[in-house]
Parts: sequence; C-alpha cells; structure tokens
Amino acid sequence: MKNLEIVFKQSFGFSLPQSLLPQEKLLPLEEDPEESLLFGSPSAVLKPFLVQGDIKSFIDSSPEGYFLIGFWGHGVNSYAFYYSRVDHWSRIFFRLPYGGVYMENEKMARQIREFLTRYIAFEKSIMGKISSFIAIESMDEGYYRLVSKEGKTIELKESLFCNPEFKETLNKFK
Repeated sequence: MKNLEIVFKQSFGFSLPQSLLPQEKLLPLEEDPEESLLFGSPSAVLKPFLVQGDIKSFIDSSPEGYFLIGFWGHGVNSYAFYYSRVDHWSRIFFRLPYGGVYMENEKMARQIREFLTRYIAFEKSIMGKISSFIAIESMDEGYYRLVSKEGKTIELKESLFCNPEFKETLNKFK
C-alpha cells in the first residue's frame, strides 16, 4: 500500500486523501505485494471490476464492502487510476484515464487531481441529505444518480471528468 501512496503522490501531485480509504486493511491484487499498485477488499480481490464491460455488473451485483483503489491497465492505452466502492448509501466506480502510451499523462494528472478534489468536497456536501448515490466515471463516459430521502431523483448521463462541477450540476437537494 505504501508503494501505491508514493506513486499516487508522484503522479497527481498530492497525497492520497485518507477520506477515500476504508478502515479495513486492503489486499494487493498483483502477485508481488511489494510491487502492487492495485489494492482491494476481499470481495474486490475475488471479483475485480476493471473494464468498461464490468460497469453494469458492478452496479447490479457488487456487494456492500466492495472496495478497489490503484493503477491498472491492459493494452497500450487502457490504463487508469481506479477508485471503486460500495457502501450502505453509494456505488462509486471511477476509472480515470492515466498511464497509457498515447495519453497526455501530465494533463490527465491535473484533471484527476481537480476531479478527485471536487468530488470529495461534493460527497461531503450530500452526505446525510440523500438516501442513495451512484457515480460512474469511466474513460470519458459518466452516469450519476442521486435519490433524496423523500424519493426525488436526479440523474445525469454524461461525464463530469473534464468539467467536475458536481455542486452546480448535481446538488439540487437542500
């Protein structure tokens, strides 16, 4: 996990926010734990959701307590930073482009830093005000769904990665 924290800071220019991490110890998903840059809960190790085609299964079947964080990729341009979790009120799946051969990684690093910073602030602002929340960001495709405690639903079928105006776009609950 220490290696992940170092690479995160080197890549994105800020420390891995502790508010993103669970209290439970995470397990490496790579064979060599010292070299692993991808960590998860036992359910994530058993069934990691890592590719675009996994998103529907993640929403429909990932169990509460599922957690995944780190860097992973396949091919020459499908590399990403992952942050996924399922808890009693939310299902979050972030697959943010970073590390591919043809990617503008410095630009992506700045974008990821801004996206995560604004996302963390937004999540704090809605906590306790809504009953359920789905946030999906995967390689410039996005989907967000918030349900208030009164049953009002806000749904957005677009990416906020390049313009992370969460509060302006989604925070309609007072």
